[in-house]
Amino acid sequence: MTHWSLPWSASCLCGRVKMRVSAPPLMSAACHCAGCQKLTSGPYSLSLMLPAQGFAVLEGETVLGGEHRPESRHHYCAHCKSWLYTTGDMMPGMVNFRPTMLDDASWVVPFVDMMVAEKLPGVASGASRAYPGWPPPEDYGALMEAYAKEGARPH
Repeated sequence: MTHWSLPWSASCLCGRVKMRVSAPPLMSAACHCAGCQKLTSGPYSLSLMLPAQGFAVLEGETVLGGEHRPESRHHYCAHCKSWLYTTGDMMPGMVNFRPTMLDDASWVVPFVDMMVAEKLPGVASGASRAYPGWPPPEDYGALMEAYAKEGARPH
């Protein structure tokens, strides 16, 4: 199944930041680390890993927040403070986009659970693969290939 129905529109809670996704995601993931739990006020952060050239902020101002580290820059709406996406040195050429910002995120299912060693008890994300920490770099190619074949698609 390869149909992605691109491009997708997205916006923050207040609607001041408008975004477009024009390339298919390489993978979806739920990060269960304690940092993401605090950033989301929830059990995990949900991400779509996108190639940077397939993502654009069309309108509005973003500010950096969260951890304020070069390896992980968290971008927020300057007005409503919604966490929109993450860029950083640890993932050059990639954007970890918060899919809940999509106009229709009803189809998004995490493919990989990461940092499950810090997962809260009783939390189930629906991911088919899991890692106690971050997946090792050598696993990303196979994960992206599997996601391209098996990952959830828009309805």
